[in-house]
Amino acid sequence: MTQISKKILGRKLENEIHETFWAVIAKLTKKDEVSLFFNDLFTRNERVNFAKRLAILVLLHKDYDWRAIRDLIKVSEGTIAKISSRKNNEGFRLFYEKLERDEEWKKFWHDLAKTYLLLTHPNRLSNLDDEGFDRLILKREKKTLL
Repeated sequence: MTQISKKILGRKLENEIHETFWAVIAKLTKKDEVSLFFNDLFTRNERVNFAKRLAILVLLHKDYDWRAIRDLIKVSEGTIAKISSRKNNEGFRLFYEKLERDEEWKKFWHDLAKTYLLLTHPNRLSNLDDEGFDRLILKREKKTLL
């Protein structure tokens, strides 16, 4: 869990720091620039936690059930609940809109689900081609990885 210093910043200084941070983020336009910046700014654990939260958010958006998310991402249901309680916030809705337009992301999540199923239930998928896999996964209203 991330810790916050007990020494409180003044509101004006805190706002200036936030403005500077978001201005820097907005100026980073290439994936390698963003990666380099976040790798330098955050510890490995902070980056892993951030990536897991993002993965939880995307899987919730795609209507995966909590048990499947828990098993795939290796997080607690409490963590999923925290993200789930905020998944309809305006910032996340903006993120979903951008994500849905990105074909690479669509392929990534499709491949991730397929890999998970192949590892956990090879007997159910061994004879399926991509079309059969898609029918198996997409036929359900509430998607699960099982």
